[in-house]
Amino acid sequence: MKLPTSIHIIAFNIPYPANYGGVIDVFHKLRWLKKNNIAIHLHCFQYGRAAAPILETLCETVHYYKRSTHWTQQFNSKPYILQSRNHPELLPNLLNDEFPILFEGLHSCYLLAHPALKNRFKLYRESNIEHDYYRALANAEKNIFKKAYYFLESVKLKKWESILQHAQVLLSVSSEDSNYFQKRFA
Repeated sequence: MKLPTSIHIIAFNIPYPANYGGVIDVFHKLRWLKKNNIAIHLHCFQYGRAAAPILETLCETVHYYKRSTHWTQQFNSKPYILQSRNHPELLPNLLNDEFPILFEGLHSCYLLAHPALKNRFKLYRESNIEHDYYRALANAEKNIFKKAYYFLESVKLKKWESILQHAQVLLSVSSEDSNYFQKRFA
Protein backbone atom coordinates (compact mmCIF):
# COMPACT_ATOMS: atom_id res chain seq x y z
CA MET A 1 0.00 0.00 0.00
CA LYS A 2 1.39 3.39 -0.99
CA LEU A 3 1.40 5.96 1.78
CA PRO A 4 -0.31 9.30 1.11
CA THR A 5 1.81 12.44 0.93
CA SER A 6 -0.64 14.35 3.16
CA ILE A 7 -3.30 13.34 5.67
CA HIS A 8 -5.83 14.88 8.03
CA ILE A 9 -5.87 13.45 11.54
CA ILE A 10 -8.79 14.18 13.85
CA ALA A 11 -7.67 13.63 17.43
CA PHE A 12 -10.07 13.47 20.38
CA ASN A 13 -7.73 15.61 22.50
CA ILE A 14 -4.48 17.55 22.18
CA PRO A 15 -1.88 14.77 21.90
CA TYR A 16 0.80 16.48 23.95
CA PRO A 17 2.08 15.95 26.54
CA ALA A 18 1.94 12.27 25.60
CA ASN A 19 1.09 11.10 29.11
CA TYR A 20 -1.88 8.75 28.80
CA GLY A 21 -3.03 5.90 26.55
CA GLY A 22 -4.77 7.43 23.54
CA VAL A 23 -2.67 10.59 23.27
CA ILE A 24 0.56 8.57 23.52
CA ASP A 25 -0.58 6.61 20.46
CA VAL A 26 -1.54 9.74 18.51
CA PHE A 27 1.63 11.65 19.39
CA HIS A 28 3.96 8.85 18.32
CA LYS A 29 1.93 8.35 15.16
CA LEU A 30 2.55 12.03 14.34
CA ARG A 31 6.28 11.55 14.90
CA TRP A 32 6.37 8.47 12.64
CA LEU A 33 4.40 10.17 9.86
CA LYS A 34 6.66 13.25 10.02
CA LYS A 35 9.74 11.02 9.87
CA ASN A 36 8.28 9.40 6.75
CA ASN A 37 7.68 12.78 5.06
CA ILE A 38 3.90 12.74 5.29
CA ALA A 39 2.37 16.19 5.73
CA ILE A 40 -0.06 16.12 8.65
CA HIS A 41 -3.05 18.39 9.06
CA LEU A 42 -3.95 17.86 12.70
CA HIS A 43 -7.37 18.70 14.11
CA CYS A 44 -7.67 18.34 17.89
CA PHE A 45 -10.30 19.09 20.47
CA GLN A 46 -9.22 21.29 23.32
CA TYR A 47 -10.38 20.76 26.89
CA GLY A 48 -8.15 20.67 29.93
CA ARG A 49 -4.95 20.93 27.87
CA ALA A 50 -3.13 23.92 26.42
CA ALA A 51 -2.09 24.36 22.80
CA ALA A 52 1.19 22.51 22.27
CA PRO A 53 3.79 24.29 20.09
CA ILE A 54 5.68 21.01 19.58
CA LEU A 55 2.79 19.84 17.38
CA GLU A 56 3.55 22.64 14.92
CA THR A 57 7.02 21.15 14.41
CA LEU A 58 5.45 17.80 13.48
CA CYS A 59 2.45 18.98 11.47
CA GLU A 60 1.87 21.09 8.40
CA THR A 61 -1.15 22.65 10.12
CA VAL A 62 -2.66 22.35 13.59
CA HIS A 63 -6.27 23.29 14.27
CA TYR A 64 -7.62 23.51 17.80
CA TYR A 65 -11.37 23.27 18.41
CA LYS A 66 -12.98 24.02 21.73
CA ARG A 67 -14.87 20.97 22.95
CA SER A 68 -18.47 21.79 23.89
CA THR A 69 -18.73 20.26 27.35
CA HIS A 70 -21.90 21.97 28.54
CA TRP A 71 -24.07 19.51 30.47
CA THR A 72 -26.95 19.97 27.98
CA GLN A 73 -24.88 18.02 25.41
CA GLN A 74 -25.84 14.89 27.36
CA PHE A 75 -29.51 15.24 26.36
CA ASN A 76 -28.89 14.31 22.76
CA SER A 77 -29.53 11.09 20.88
CA LYS A 78 -25.86 11.05 19.88
CA PRO A 79 -23.24 9.98 22.41
CA TYR A 80 -21.85 12.82 24.50
CA ILE A 81 -18.26 11.94 23.56
CA LEU A 82 -19.16 12.63 19.90
CA GLN A 83 -21.71 15.41 20.26
CA SER A 84 -19.29 17.43 22.38
CA ARG A 85 -16.75 17.23 19.54
CA ASN A 86 -19.01 18.67 16.86
CA HIS A 87 -17.38 21.98 15.94
CA PRO A 88 -18.61 24.17 13.04
CA GLU A 89 -15.09 24.92 11.74
CA LEU A 90 -13.97 21.29 11.38
CA LEU A 91 -15.88 20.36 8.22
CA PRO A 92 -14.84 23.47 6.22
CA ASN A 93 -11.21 22.80 7.19
CA LEU A 94 -11.47 19.19 5.98
CA LEU A 95 -13.00 20.35 2.69
CA ASN A 96 -10.02 22.53 1.75
CA ASP A 97 -8.42 19.58 -0.06
CA GLU A 98 -8.92 15.90 -0.90
CA PHE A 99 -6.43 14.33 1.54
CA PRO A 100 -7.38 11.12 3.38
CA ILE A 101 -8.83 11.53 6.88
CA LEU A 102 -7.86 9.48 9.91
CA PHE A 103 -10.45 9.52 12.70
CA GLU A 104 -8.74 8.74 16.02
CA GLY A 105 -11.23 6.91 18.23
CA LEU A 106 -15.01 6.89 18.05
CA HIS A 107 -14.91 10.23 19.88
CA SER A 108 -13.74 11.95 16.69
CA CYS A 109 -16.24 10.35 14.26
CA TYR A 110 -19.05 12.91 14.31
CA LEU A 111 -18.46 13.76 10.63
CA LEU A 112 -17.55 10.26 9.40
CA ALA A 113 -20.83 9.81 7.48
CA HIS A 114 -21.23 13.44 6.43
CA PRO A 115 -22.37 13.64 2.77
CA ALA A 116 -19.67 16.20 1.94
CA LEU A 117 -17.04 13.57 2.84
CA LYS A 118 -18.70 10.76 0.91
CA ASN A 119 -15.92 10.44 -1.67
CA ARG A 120 -13.01 10.91 0.73
CA PHE A 121 -10.76 8.07 1.82
CA LYS A 122 -11.46 7.63 5.56
CA LEU A 123 -9.66 5.53 8.13
CA TYR A 124 -10.83 4.77 11.66
CA ARG A 125 -8.35 3.94 14.42
CA GLU A 126 -10.08 2.52 17.47
CA SER A 127 -8.70 2.79 20.95
CA ASN A 128 -11.18 0.30 22.38
CA ILE A 129 -14.72 -0.97 21.92
CA GLU A 130 -16.29 2.15 23.42
CA HIS A 131 -19.69 0.73 24.37
CA ASP A 132 -18.01 -2.14 26.26
CA TYR A 133 -15.77 0.36 28.05
CA TYR A 134 -18.71 2.55 29.11
CA ARG A 135 -20.73 -0.49 30.19
CA ALA A 136 -17.81 -1.53 32.41
CA LEU A 137 -17.66 2.00 33.85
CA ALA A 138 -21.40 1.80 34.61
CA ASN A 139 -20.98 -1.56 36.31
CA ALA A 140 -18.12 -0.25 38.47
CA GLU A 141 -19.70 3.11 39.38
CA LYS A 142 -21.34 3.58 42.80
CA ASN A 143 -22.90 7.01 42.20
CA ILE A 144 -26.38 6.39 40.72
CA PHE A 145 -26.26 9.45 38.44
CA LYS A 146 -22.84 8.61 37.01
CA LYS A 147 -23.90 4.97 36.70
CA ALA A 148 -26.95 6.07 34.66
CA TYR A 149 -24.82 8.37 32.48
CA TYR A 150 -22.30 5.61 31.68
CA PHE A 151 -25.05 3.11 30.98
CA LEU A 152 -26.96 5.47 28.63
CA GLU A 153 -23.72 6.47 26.91
CA SER A 154 -22.89 2.80 26.33
CA VAL A 155 -26.30 2.26 24.69
CA LYS A 156 -25.82 5.32 22.47
CA LEU A 157 -22.27 4.26 21.57
CA LYS A 158 -23.40 0.76 20.58
CA LYS A 159 -26.02 2.26 18.28
CA TRP A 160 -23.66 4.92 16.90
CA GLU A 161 -20.93 2.36 16.16
CA SER A 162 -22.68 1.52 12.88
CA ILE A 163 -21.29 4.81 11.52
CA LEU A 164 -17.98 3.01 11.14
CA GLN A 165 -19.26 1.39 7.96
CA HIS A 166 -18.43 4.72 6.27
CA ALA A 167 -14.70 4.22 6.84
CA GLN A 168 -12.78 2.36 4.16
CA VAL A 169 -10.26 1.06 6.70
CA LEU A 170 -10.73 0.06 10.36
CA LEU A 171 -7.49 -0.14 12.35
CA SER A 172 -7.68 -2.09 15.62
CA VAL A 173 -5.42 -2.14 18.67
CA SER A 174 -5.80 -5.86 19.32
CA SER A 175 -6.66 -9.07 17.50
CA GLU A 176 -9.71 -9.45 19.76
CA ASP A 177 -11.00 -6.02 18.69
CA SER A 178 -10.16 -6.81 15.07
CA ASN A 179 -12.26 -10.00 15.28
CA TYR A 180 -15.13 -8.00 16.78
CA PHE A 181 -15.09 -5.46 13.92
CA GLN A 182 -14.75 -8.15 11.26
CA LYS A 183 -17.86 -9.89 12.59
CA ARG A 184 -19.73 -6.59 12.99
CA PHE A 185 -18.92 -5.14 9.56
CA ALA A 186 -18.25 -8.17 7.34
